[in-house]
Amino acid sequence: MKSILNIFISIALCWVTTTVGAVTHDDIINRVTELDTNKDGGVSMAEAEAGNALRIIHYFDKIDTNKDSKVTAEEIEAANK
Repeated sequence: MKSILNIFISIALCWVTTTVGAVTHDDIINRVTELDTNKDGGVSMAEAEAGNALRIIHYFDKIDTNKDSKVTAEEIEAANK
């Protein structure tokens, strides 16, 4: 009985660790909308800093592929692949 319980716990832990880190399209859209205070469709470095978006701040130059000084949901999704 203990071995079945251990297997179940192991499967549950694997499931939790793989699904918790998953970021959906809607998650990205919602976060960009939240951070985009001037409503220009993207997140500037200042907006990322104001919203404490640490991953965007850290990877801003890599995410901003068209170098327009803002990152869009599309750029973030492309960087996540």
